[in-house]
Amino acid sequence: MFLELQQDLRYAVRSLRRTPLFTTIAVLTLALGIGANVAIFSVVEAVLLRPLPWTDPARLVSVWDGSHSRAEFVGVRDRNRSLEAVAAYRDRVGISLGDERDAVRLPGAAVSADLFRVLGASPALGRGFAAGEDRPGVEPVVVVSDALWRSRFGADPTLLGRQLDLDGVQHTVIGVMPAEFWFPRREVQLWIPLVLDPGQAGVFWGQYGQFIVGRLAPGVTGSQARADVRSIAEQLRLENPVWRPSEEHYLASIDVIPLERRLVDRSSRQLLLLLLGAVGLVLLIACANVANLLIARGVAREREFSLRTALGAGRSRLLRQLGTESLVLAAFGGAAGLGLALGLVRVLVAILPADTPRLAEVGVNPSVLAFTAAVALLAGVGFGVVPAFRLSRSDPGLALGDRSGGSSRHRTLAGALVVAEIALAVVIAIGAGLLLRSFGRILAIDPGFRTEQVVTAKVSPPRARWSGPGFGPQPVEIAERQRVFYQMLTERLEASPGITQAAVINQAPFEKTNESIAIWVDGFTTDRNKLEIWNLRKVSPGYFSTMRIRLISGRDVSDTDVAGGPLVAVIDQAAADKYYPGRDPIGARLSFPWPGWMTVVGVVANVANNDLTDRPEPTIYVPFPQYSQAEMTVVAVATGGVAGAVATIRAVVRELAPDVPVSDERTIEDRISESVAQPRFAAQLLFAFGVLALLLGAVGTYGLFAYRTQRRTRELAVRMALGARAGQVVWVVVREGAVLAGSGVALGVLLAIGLGRVLDGMLFGVASVDLVTFAAVATLLLATALLATYLPARRATRVDPVTVIRDS
Repeated sequence: MFLELQQDLRYAVRSLRRTPLFTTIAVLTLALGIGANVAIFSVVEAVLLRPLPWTDPARLVSVWDGSHSRAEFVGVRDRNRSLEAVAAYRDRVGISLGDERDAVRLPGAAVSADLFRVLGASPALGRGFAAGEDRPGVEPVVVVSDALWRSRFGADPTLLGRQLDLDGVQHTVIGVMPAEFWFPRREVQLWIPLVLDPGQAGVFWGQYGQFIVGRLAPGVTGSQARADVRSIAEQLRLENPVWRPSEEHYLASIDVIPLERRLVDRSSRQLLLLLLGAVGLVLLIACANVANLLIARGVAREREFSLRTALGAGRSRLLRQLGTESLVLAAFGGAAGLGLALGLVRVLVAILPADTPRLAEVGVNPSVLAFTAAVALLAGVGFGVVPAFRLSRSDPGLALGDRSGGSSRHRTLAGALVVAEIALAVVIAIGAGLLLRSFGRILAIDPGFRTEQVVTAKVSPPRARWSGPGFGPQPVEIAERQRVFYQMLTERLEASPGITQAAVINQAPFEKTNESIAIWVDGFTTDRNKLEIWNLRKVSPGYFSTMRIRLISGRDVSDTDVAGGPLVAVIDQAAADKYYPGRDPIGARLSFPWPGWMTVVGVVANVANNDLTDRPEPTIYVPFPQYSQAEMTVVAVATGGVAGAVATIRAVVRELAPDVPVSDERTIEDRISESVAQPRFAAQLLFAFGVLALLLGAVGTYGLFAYRTQRRTRELAVRMALGARAGQVVWVVVREGAVLAGSGVALGVLLAIGLGRVLDGMLFGVASVDLVTFAAVATLLLATALLATYLPARRATRVDPVTVIRDS
């Protein structure tokens, strides 16, 4: 058996070497299909399939759907019976590191003391947080990342025990995490304790933004843990001293899901699975192409196999020989595809949205190599089995000169493969067309504010020196310090060359966060436990004119809206439509959860917040001097270039307050571009796959009809010799191609209707069965297929009929 295998391998290699053109085309076709699959699988494996890099990750769960308060975390931690360990974390916490000479803003996370224990992760140096280090009044400590330890402190082991100035407070460094550790994002460089202070009821019960991670107790299922947490939530809802949440909505948010589903959002998961499905279809097209090549090659080899059959070779022996040839061809294609995938992976990592989870872990590893081998093996079986079975049934009579069974047997099978290729190409092309049209609709949306020449920068004064304690209005002296600082900042920026306008806001558009607050709407709200949730924006005078946000009625925020004066607010059109339909909201009253009525003095147009496709939500704009805070975002209109404006902002801030870092300097256009990175990536990549599928389908159709036309050269020559015009001869071939192409397009359209339902959640402003897209793709595929049949038919009409008939 082993000897026969060696003989089959040597024979397969010799056979493929004798037909270099066939081998080259087949290997390149397979390389394209396999390479694209391996590249996409490399991303899917790292992001979706690879277990989380912590101890026993299957038992790690995310508790509570969405964010929650510190009190709810403590309630779950202390009362549950289904989780052996529970921790909380607050993501996207900016932390100022340094002193007046060298202050920077770093991405951090605030975590409860048990987080590292829950994950089963230990520091590479030092220790993690000890029990109780998340209580108020305890000496502040910090754990740093390996990257920060190396980049800023030169991997100095004496960093342990030293103190770092974090937001104006000295924190003792107690640990350095391993290089491979990350949580909840790879960008996080600092972990500080999430202070749990029941004495500050407003923060403890009313400030959301925390997430719970837990480890299931042995033998406990997710559904059991969900029931346990739900019973705890029912108790906490009644104990809340700040407000009484609606039972229906509150309990509906209770869930216990695998932690990986929290860390990898649904849209990223859906996008990657879609792309994996698309490249799978590309591979099927490639296999169909190679199968057609093998069928055409097999017709030329029928005499050889008929002779071997006549000499006594059994069918199983012939099948094994043909199967070996297919697997050798697949191995060559797999090796070439792996080489192609190495380059494609780098391209994918570069163009994938920057916030794709676990992107740094993408690469070619043993799992990817195993996938490559499996795909190559399946491809070899897929494109080789049908031609092998057909050829192994060769008629021994052909070896004696009987040609009656040879040339026409492959026609039906080869035609069916071409129909399948065209149908799959239609499916991919329609998917690409739908996503491209959807992306175009997104880009056409007016965000409601100025986008060109606007530079944004986060200004982050250290909290300990610039912020007051608690939740709500700041102490008078701190509020005045904040007001004066930002007033001087905007005035000096507007007086600087290269900047014409400047303002500040607590959250610029497309900052990836959304600060919201509960509001009592006078005349609408009747229950203090059912306050309305609005987006909250604190703006300096001049913000609306700087951003060109249209004032619909009333007035703008002005310099007269100061602390101690009448409280005022500007609302957007969405709020006016919802709470004041058919009447003028100017003069209406609103109130935050703390005392004090605000008067609505203006209405502005709706603007997009973090997503161009989001529906407008009620938004309240309040004067920054009346509700000041430490961290704000500068928006400046730059006429002298972005780099110059950024340098100016940094210089002015350093001049006013050397201990205040500036970070996240970007234009509004960059922010918007980043927000649409995922739909752009999906549209571009699926378009590339669509083009590849179209080319493979065209090549397959052309190859089939080039071969068929060559086999029919004598027939066509006889027709022309009898007086048929060139157009009539061309039509004989094209008509057959039109039937196959039409069948393939029709089948593809039916399959694409099902695909549209899968894409429905990813489309904006485009129906899943969009007639324009379907018609355009069908026309393009038909035209391409007909061109692929026309070219060989046209070439056949240019031969001399007399010469062909005489030579045949």
